[in-house]
Amino acid sequence: MDWSLTASLLAERDTRPIVVMDRRGRIELANGAFTSLLGRPREELLGRRWTDVCTPREHGREVGQALRAIFTSAETRLETEVLTRDGERLSVELDVAAVGRPPLRLVAIITRSAPPLSIPERTVFPEPAREHGARRDLSYEISTELSSFGTLKAVWTSGEARQEEMVGRPCFGAFAHRDAPCLDCPLTMAAPTSWPHTIVRQASEHAEGYEVITATPTGAGTARVSVHTIGDETLSGLFEAKVRRMASAARLSEREGDVLRYLALGRSPTDISTVLGITERTVKFHQANLLRKLGAETRYDLLRLFF
Repeated sequence: MDWSLTASLLAERDTRPIVVMDRRGRIELANGAFTSLLGRPREELLGRRWTDVCTPREHGREVGQALRAIFTSAETRLETEVLTRDGERLSVELDVAAVGRPPLRLVAIITRSAPPLSIPERTVFPEPAREHGARRDLSYEISTELSSFGTLKAVWTSGEARQEEMVGRPCFGAFAHRDAPCLDCPLTMAAPTSWPHTIVRQASEHAEGYEVITATPTGAGTARVSVHTIGDETLSGLFEAKVRRMASAARLSEREGDVLRYLALGRSPTDISTVLGITERTVKFHQANLLRKLGAETRYDLLRLFF
């Protein structure tokens, strides 16, 4: 591949920050959106390692390992921080892929960038249910009587009975800081014949990840509620597993599997051609083949297969 030509195309066709690195993490190409984001001219970036010029010092080793791991794993997303020329930190999310033929290059597209949140994350669960800042699974038994709905009778974290000080409080007040039951409470939304009932919702206002909440009546006037938190890394892994299973079942080629992955992420043929280093016409050829093998009529019909 002619990387000089690719650089010109990136600068002209895509307004999102894009950078190309070699196996050692040295920057070979950067489009105008990337240099503008960092406030650095290209001459300050080209030939230098990403971890030396873009990453805060304390994250250098961790980010370097993550970039190297992409060459040998299915992981395609990286969340980290970058430093602008003025020393401002930006939280960024990158879609990263190893492309081309040996020697492979890393193509990174910054899909989200923003200053780190200055608002502390709102606690969803009581502090004793968190250890060293990590989320833990939670389950509790509550009253379902009309006069005392939601009153905690017992609380467990990761299978260990504890949190006795929470007993007697309403679950919506203890865990969600509300004065009334949650609008999406699985106990009030489900019909009696649908138990156990499960809902999925965002973990909290400022946190990433989701909560899988399952409610099951346990007797007259009581119910058991279990909360399992799934982080974005787990969701990414589930997505990759789904792509691999679909590709294997439909006997897709390796390249068709690559195109499927980015189509499922909502990428356009133009985006995919840039990331994979192939022409847009070739992307559309692979797209037509994989849709036929999967029994989908359009790229948007893929959502039916995924969900």
